[in-house]
Amino acid sequence: MAVDVLDGTRGGPGGPAPGSALTGRPRSGRTARVWEIADEITREQGRRAERGEVRARVLAEGGNGNTANTQYQRWKEHYAARPRARAPTAAGPGRGVPPQTLRVAPDGRFVIPLEIRRAMQLGADGQVSVRVEAGELRLVSQAVALRRVQARLRRYRKPGESVVDQFLAERRAMWGEE
Repeated sequence: MAVDVLDGTRGGPGGPAPGSALTGRPRSGRTARVWEIADEITREQGRRAERGEVRARVLAEGGNGNTANTQYQRWKEHYAARPRARAPTAAGPGRGVPPQTLRVAPDGRFVIPLEIRRAMQLGADGQVSVRVEAGELRLVSQAVALRRVQARLRRYRKPGESVVDQFLAERRAMWGEE
């Protein structure tokens, strides 16, 4: 059963329930995937996904940029029409967390609350990638960074091809083991 991640409404296999407010949402296929990506980014970032972010992920998955643009516009209109009170606020892996104010100590340290660490999918080692972009401090956990890289590289993967098997075959040939 499909669940709209932003307002929690449920639909039948691949789409919304007949007569629901979400009948404009695609039921399946590549157009539905654009909407799923927009929902994922919105959940991850805690704000509405931007066209460029959605388009980049769609292209990374081997999708069509024009389809991404068209479906993003429809998703954005759909998103704007949703009741804001129904958006999720519960923290968990990949979910948005309501904005919070953190205090930075004089030595530059601050504590990231548990719900934010969970939403960031921060591992026990606590390692993050850090950058400052347009005056904003951005922290990305290794798990999230890895998934982003995998999504970008997915378009280069050929169906039925195993890069690991190919690599091992090349090494065995080089070492004379075949």
